[in-house]
Order: sequence, then structure tokens, then C-alpha cells
Amino acid sequence: MTNQYEQYVSFQEKQERLSKILADASDVSGKLSMTQFGSTLRTLSEKVHDDVFRVLIVGTFKNGKSTFINSLLGEEILPAYSLPATAVINEVKYGKERRAVLHFRDPLPAQLPSELPERVKKHLAECGSGPLPPIEIPFDEIEDYAVIPMGKDPKEMLLESPYEKIELFWPLELLKNGVEIIDSPGLNEHATRTKVTMNYLSKADAIVLVLNATALCSADEMSFIEHDLAGQGFTDPFILVNRFDCISERERPMMRDYAHAKLDEYTTNDIYFVSSLQALEGKKELNAEKYKASGMGPFEAELSRFLTQEKGKAKLTQPCRELKRILNDEALYKVIPMQRNLLSSSIDDVKARYEAAKPALNDLKIRREQLASRMALRIEQSKPELRRMATRSYLDIIDSIPVWLEEFTPASKIGLIPRKAEVNAVITEIGEHLSSKIAEFQQDWQKNALVPVIEERATTIFDIESDLEKFYAELDRVTFELAGQEYARNNTPPLQRIAAMAGGFFFGGVAGAIAGNYGFTKEFAITIGLELGAYFVLGLLGLFNPFTLILVIGATILASLATGRSHQMKVVKDKICENVTAQVSAMSGPSSDEMVNTVIGKFQETADQLVAALDAEIQATEDQIQSILSDLQHGKDRVAAREKELSDCEAEIKQLSAGLDDLIFELV
Repeated sequence: MTNQYEQYVSFQEKQERLSKILADASDVSGKLSMTQFGSTLRTLSEKVHDDVFRVLIVGTFKNGKSTFINSLLGEEILPAYSLPATAVINEVKYGKERRAVLHFRDPLPAQLPSELPERVKKHLAECGSGPLPPIEIPFDEIEDYAVIPMGKDPKEMLLESPYEKIELFWPLELLKNGVEIIDSPGLNEHATRTKVTMNYLSKADAIVLVLNATALCSADEMSFIEHDLAGQGFTDPFILVNRFDCISERERPMMRDYAHAKLDEYTTNDIYFVSSLQALEGKKELNAEKYKASGMGPFEAELSRFLTQEKGKAKLTQPCRELKRILNDEALYKVIPMQRNLLSSSIDDVKARYEAAKPALNDLKIRREQLASRMALRIEQSKPELRRMATRSYLDIIDSIPVWLEEFTPASKIGLIPRKAEVNAVITEIGEHLSSKIAEFQQDWQKNALVPVIEERATTIFDIESDLEKFYAELDRVTFELAGQEYARNNTPPLQRIAAMAGGFFFGGVAGAIAGNYGFTKEFAITIGLELGAYFVLGLLGLFNPFTLILVIGATILASLATGRSHQMKVVKDKICENVTAQVSAMSGPSSDEMVNTVIGKFQETADQLVAALDAEIQATEDQIQSILSDLQHGKDRVAAREKELSDCEAEIKQLSAGLDDLIFELV
């Protein structure tokens, strides 16, 4: 483990160096009145410093996932839940003291369970309406907040949890070295899988799927692998076959062959056969032989290499190179020479150039507004197509429900004298079948309908490359004329210049999507599609939940079944079909509106960032002129001091650039 920790420590040292370079670059850009970069670089410095590796652990209930996480950490931190967990995420992070922090959903569910812990009831009463702040909870009471209250009123079991996640802080070396462990709930339910997919898969640096050797490749596991991982483009999960020590020596080769045959196509990494319990005991007992026998060593070594080298390289190399471009192309070879040239001019000449440039600068502001208006119009024009796509999806589901019911034959049967338990068993099977079909529908709809439509509309809305090129060419021309210099074309792609100011060259989201002409509409569509598709299916899965169906129409179905009738199964299916199609129809309008508004909001957010970046560029040019005019107005001493400051900035930039070269060399 020591060597693995050394890899994390080495990466953190590089992280600290880049963070300091970013902070120093922010200071230099401020001195040079490069207002379009100053605050962004300072923010990036803080985020680089605080950035961690997020390792998402997924698996079905009772497969040893908690023990595996504890073995990774070397201590028994997470309780091994004896009851199925709710959709509450545990985020295990570094803290100097052991503590647990409970976060609430925003907004809270419309109806809350009555069996809430007293601590939560008191917190709700004290805070009233609005978003609830998190609260600390005792570490030994985590299970009270994270498990489904089995044996309670069935209606209570259906209510959504009011909790979003639990943060667990612990003073452990692995966590201190910049690793966060995200413990997802069991993947036995479609809704839980969807929530994990929606909130965490795309944000994780590594995905670890823990399987059970004694029940390998269950239907739930393979569905998650095929649809939520491979189906969403995640090709490099770490797959661990846990409890391998429970398999006899004679059967282990066959188990390995079976696992490879089923799973090799879904990952570019090796498949690891481990005993997390042996690994945990080996670490706690300082027993090297037991730890070696657990099989965890090769996995932990590869995980640390994967994070610090492959993921870590990507985290740091791109911002290093983009920062170097800003320091050299923008500051060293453009801004400093321009300001020197202005300082060597008379104040009357600078004022005259500024007055001559004002019409061009105003024209650029008009172009910016025209661009904003054009994007706003195209965004508005997208609504009908998005609405048709959303409405069509619900109509397709309504048409498909009778087919899905017709093709399915439950294993459970209803006797000549219908009994409640028999009917409920049939309803449960049908509900699970419908949930499975909805999940399949969502995957296909997201890939073949939602993402293509969003991509096509994004391509139309943001078809502004030529406009941006003209904008930046004119801005650069004006800037050089203000400085009394010969115009030199800047070949940096416009979108890359915009993304650099928005911090998009380091962070994801909308700003990251527009970084550098790298087909951002495709990434934009996939990102929104993943989020929106998950929200879409979550609402539908609630309708098809077996408990919901039993509570809503179970008694009605039982009452409609006559003794001895031969077509009882058809009656059950017809009643379910009537109920769920009516509910899907009722929700289609509001849900379609919400879907359209979400996409439109993302479009507008991106457009606003683009326009803000252009505005910042114009403002930065004016700020630099105003700064130089102020220096000239204060006389020769101020000009001399300013010239010295420019020389100091030049020397510092060269030093920072050399530091970036060294860091890039070490990374690549």
C-alpha cells in the first residue's frame, strides 16, 4: 500500500504546483488589466487545489459492497446493512475528525414518512419551509437514515426518502491523499439505478462494480452493465468478483472462465477476483499473507495508477497547456507589447486612437447583441420540435403498454378461488416486468430520439463559428490599432478563447462543453440527454412500482375476479393496463413541458455564457486603455513605474511558463 499512497502523494504535489501557478497567473493578469481572465484563474486555482478523485462503488444488495469499501479504506467505517438501503448515497471523505453530515433533498417530497428520526423532525420544525440545511448525525445511527423501514405500513415504504446523501468524514490516509469513495445504494431497483446513473456516473473518475461470486452476473447486474454502463458509453469500469474465497478451489477456474465470457466485452480493464473480507482482516491485523491471498493488491495498485496517471494526467495537462497559451499568446506577446507601445505614446495620441476606435467597439457590442438575439430566436424556435418529441415518447409508451402486458406470462398463478396473496404476487411480477420494459424504452429513446434532437437543435442554435471568427478578428484589429501596432492574426479557435475565460478548459458542464471546437454540440446533447433521460424514467417507474400497483388497484382487481373464471389473468392485465395508461396520459402534458423547459434552459445558459465571454473581451480591451490613460495622466514617474511593472510581469510570466513546461513534461 505504501507505493500506492506514494502515487497519490506525487499527484497531489503536482496539483499543488498547478494551483499555485494558477493563483500567480491570476495576480499577473490583474496587474495587466486582463480582467477577462483574472477571476477565472483565481477560481480555477482554488478548484484545482480542492479537486479529488471520485471513486463510485456500485453493486446489488447483500453482495459485500460495504465490506469491500471498508477493505479499501482499511477500517470498518460503513455498516453492513442488514436491510435494503434507500436511495441515499454515502460519500466518504477526508476529515480531521470522524463525523457524519446528513443532506436533504430540495425540494422535499410532497409527503414524508411518519417514522422519521426525532432529530430530523426537530430540524424540520425549526427550519420551516424552504431548502433545509444539512445536519450532523451520530456515526452509529447512520443505518436509521439509510434503510427502508421494513415491516412498517406498506404505504410508508412507498414514500420517497427526504434524504439526498450522507457525507462521512474520516481521518484516513487514502482519503487524505485526495480520494473520495461514493457508496451507491443497491442496484436491485430500476429507480435506484437510474438515480445513480443520473447523479454520479458521469462525475466519477473511476467506477467499481462489485459482483458476488456465489450469484455471479444476475439479471439486475447485467442490466446495469449493458444499459447504464455500456449503453451510456462507460467502457472502463473496474469489475470485481467478490467473495471468491467462498468458491471451492476446484470450481475457481470455471468461475473465472464464466466471468470473462460474460464480462470481458464491457470493460477495458482486467476483471479482479477478490475477497474483501480477507483484505480487510489482513489490513487490520497487519497480516501481509492474508492481504495477498485476498487478491485486492493488484486491483488497488491498478486503481491508484489509473487515477493518478490516466485520470490525473487529463485533470492537469489540459489546464496546463491552456494556461500556457494564455500566458504566452495573450499576455507575453500581445498585452505587454501593446501596453508598452501605448506608454511610449503621448496621451493625446492614445486618446485620439481610443476615440477613433469607439465606433468599432460599439459595433462589436451591437454584433454581440445581434448574436444573442439570433440564438434566443433559434432557442424559441426549438420548442415545438422538442415538445413533439416529448409528447411522442409518452404516446409510444401508452401504445406499448398493452403489447408489453400481452407478451408477458407471470410465473405466479391465480387459483379458482382468487386469494389476495396470489393476486398481489401476479401484480408484483407484472409491475417488475413493466419497470424493466420502461427502462429498456428509456435507453432506446434517449439514444435514438432525445440526444439526436438536442444535438440537431444545438447545432442550429450555435451555428455561430463564422460570426465568432469575424467578431474576434475585428476585436483583435481594433486592439492592435489602439496600440499603434501592426495587426497579427490570432489563430486560436474562437470557442477555445471563450471556454478559457469561462474556465471550461478545466471543468465540465456547459463551459466544458464549449471548450475548443471539439464537437461541443455532441457532448452537450449527451450530457443533457443523460440527465433528462434519467428524470424521465424516474417518474414513470413510480407508476409501475409493484407496491404502488398493489395499493392503488390491488383491491379493485381482487374484487373484479369471479370464482372459477378462466380468464382471470386477462382481467388483471386489463385493469393494470387501464390504470397505468391513464396515469401516463395524465402526466404526459406536465412532464413534456418540464422536459422542454429543461432543455431550453440549458440552451439559454450556454448562449448566456457565450455572450458574457464576448462582453468580457470588449470590456478587457477598454479596461486596458483606461488603465494606460490613467498612467499617462499621472506623469512620467507613474509611467516609469508602470513600465517597471510590465517588465516584472514579463519576467514572472516567463518563470510561470517554464514551471508549466516542467509540469507538462512530468505529466506526459
